[in-house]
Amino acid sequence: MTTCGDLRDNQRVPGSLKVTVYDVDENAVSPRDVEIGATDANGENLKVVIWKKHAISEELSVGETYRITGGRSKRYGNASGPEVRVHSNDEFEIDRLKTGSDTTRVLVMGDTHVGYRHRSDSVKASWAKGVDNRRTFEQSLARARDLDVDAVLHAGDVFDHNTTQADRDLVSREIQRIDSAGIPVYFVRGNHDNSVSNRSLSQSPASHIAGRAALIGQSPVQVLGLDYDAGGFSHQLPYGEIKSTDNPTIVLMHDTPYPAVDQEDAPIHRNADSPLDLSGFLDSAEWVDLVVSGHMHVGKRGSIEGYDVPLLITGPTGPISSFEDDSKPSTWLLTISDGEIEVERHLL
Repeated sequence: MTTCGDLRDNQRVPGSLKVTVYDVDENAVSPRDVEIGATDANGENLKVVIWKKHAISEELSVGETYRITGGRSKRYGNASGPEVRVHSNDEFEIDRLKTGSDTTRVLVMGDTHVGYRHRSDSVKASWAKGVDNRRTFEQSLARARDLDVDAVLHAGDVFDHNTTQADRDLVSREIQRIDSAGIPVYFVRGNHDNSVSNRSLSQSPASHIAGRAALIGQSPVQVLGLDYDAGGFSHQLPYGEIKSTDNPTIVLMHDTPYPAVDQEDAPIHRNADSPLDLSGFLDSAEWVDLVVSGHMHVGKRGSIEGYDVPLLITGPTGPISSFEDDSKPSTWLLTISDGEIEVERHLL
């Protein structure tokens, strides 16, 4: 999601800009039609100037939240008002976002492994030799648009360890497309996400959430991120910069969580290399409501043994898992309402 920090002087507004209105001036000096005082998703002030010739019909109200696409941004370093302004143009659109809802919907995915097709056939199962995860990456984000979710969470290994420029361009293009639809993407890094793919993601609108927290949705949900660290906490404060312990909280990670059990209390993984022991962390973070992890290539629901903390293991979005059970490619829909998190699995 675009914010004021992304706006450059005298350039088109990139992606979509979400603003909450605090002032509407319908007596703007002609040929201006209306001027809006607003804040972006980070709480920074800006002004939106709509010109009569662009004939915007959307009724604008104080306290409502809108999505802006198109427009041209200006920066006025010596202006008495907000430094950042967005002016309407022929491409400008402003649409009111749904409000008054106490429900937040999040699409969860992981282990998309775009670039998997470049692995040697000698290390693949025979049934996986024709897998092209570019298609399932597109399908997963298309599903997020179809469901009109508030955000997408990716639990790591966006890419496989070998990628081409075409792979990276496709991922960037699809992330830009969903961001332009007003759906932000948050991700952590997996063990296959190397420096080249990480650099590509950093140039996209997706937000790397490791070591920090984000609030998402109309009824805010807090998400804390951890990059893969082979069984260690990738950041000194694994729960990041806590926004609030009153909001439902999700920990998004890629390491193998320990001790993890399925819904029949059987261990989910045995003899895992370098699992991440969450016991000490959860002892001091009783406000965590859900742990989401990738990495294991098996889609399962369970819990962290000894704690009332549900666990969701995403599984892959493409047919690359060597596990016989629960290995069907899928995404997950989280519906959060009244502090409760409901989980649905959607097969691809």
